[in-house]
Amino acid sequence: MTLLPKSLEKEPLVEAVFEVRLNDTPQLADILPGFLLHDLGPETKVQRLPSAEIPYPMRKEDTNLRFAPIQRIETSNFSILIGDRNVIVSCNLPYPKWPNFKASILDVMARIAKLGLPEAIERYSVKYVNIIPASNYKEQIAKIAISTKLGDLEIRDEQFTLRVQRIEEEIIHILTISTGAGAKSNGSEVFGVLVDIDSIKNVNIPNFQIFVDNLEDGLEGLKQSNKEKFFGCLTKEAIQEMGPTYE
Repeated sequence: MTLLPKSLEKEPLVEAVFEVRLNDTPQLADILPGFLLHDLGPETKVQRLPSAEIPYPMRKEDTNLRFAPIQRIETSNFSILIGDRNVIVSCNLPYPKWPNFKASILDVMARIAKLGLPEAIERYSVKYVNIIPASNYKEQIAKIAISTKLGDLEIRDEQFTLRVQRIEEEIIHILTISTGAGAKSNGSEVFGVLVDIDSIKNVNIPNFQIFVDNLEDGLEGLKQSNKEKFFGCLTKEAIQEMGPTYE
C-alpha cells in the first residue's frame, strides 16, 4: 500500500461531515433538538432550517427531502444537523484533525444513545470536500491523476465534472471531481479543483446503542478508506505542494 501523509501543512479541506441514517423513526427533528440543547449546555444555539416549512408527509414521500436537515444545533467546535431520519455532525473550520473530529462524532452519538432509540441503523458515512487551489483549468487538471477523453475530445484546460461510484470491501465511495470550483475556507475565498469523497457503509444494526458501541472501529476503517481515495486522486506533485508529513 502506498504510504499516505499523516498531515498536510496546507490543508485543502472546506467541509468534513459524518452522517448516520435510521430505517424508520418518529421524526428525529422533533425529538433531538430539545434533548441535545439540554445535554450539551446553554452555550449551544438552535436554528430552524427552510426544510422545516415543508409538511412532514411531503418530506417523507419526496426522495430529495427525506434526509434534508430540519434543525441545526451549533456549538463552538461543530454543528449538528437533524433531519427526520438522520443526524449529521459537521466540524467547524479550521479542521481540528481527525482525532478531534472523531471524538466529537463519538460524543454526539453517545448522547443520542441515551434516548434509547429502538430503530435500526441503515447506513453511516464520512464525507470530505476539498478544493485544491489553482488559478486556471489547465493547472487544476494537472493536480488530478486522471486522463479523460470523450470521443476525439481530450480534456486539457476545460471545465468538467466527473462523478464515479465504486464499491470496495462493503464501502460505497462516491468520488466527485470538478474544475472551476470555489468556496469559503477560514474566512477567505478559495478557487480550484473540487475533490469530494463520500464514503458510505450500509449496515443493519438493530438499535442505536449497539451502533454506538461498535462505532469507533467502524469510523477508523471508513476514514482510512476515504483518505486513500483522496490521495489516490492527486498527482505526486500536487501532494508535495501541500507540505505532507509522513512521520
